[in-house]
Amino acid sequence: MAIEELEIPPVAQIRNLLKEFEASVPVWGLMVFTVDGYILAHRPCHEEMAENIEVAFSSMSVGLITISEDFIRLVDSAKLFRQILVDAEDENNHTSFSILLRHVAENVMLACIFPSSARLGLVTFEIENLGNKIDEVVRLWDVKLHEHTVT
Repeated sequence: MAIEELEIPPVAQIRNLLKEFEASVPVWGLMVFTVDGYILAHRPCHEEMAENIEVAFSSMSVGLITISEDFIRLVDSAKLFRQILVDAEDENNHTSFSILLRHVAENVMLACIFPSSARLGLVTFEIENLGNKIDEVVRLWDVKLHEHTVT
């Protein structure tokens, strides 16, 4: 039995949080997804981004996060994944855009794509605030997301 969106009321709240974030921070895209790639909410904000990019993005993000968790365990098995920052550069070796993947709640990740014109300090500060708000919303759920989305 598939879970319908109506059964997961916090999805609308998460979408609103992403919309508010987009209004205050210059970003190209935002996505909230579970550790197994189930997309809870997304906001493509850049006209040059491919249509339906969120599916590919969540799949690749899950892979990067899994690899990062393995690296972390090699160094210290008691530590947990927090975030990954990926920078893309142009032909002149200048950063063009960045992707920040961050753990924001139990079994929930946030991806943010932002141009180099956005200050990293501002983005990370605002991502921290957004992550805390998403965590509050997720904690209101009676059941864990991962239990419903694992195939």
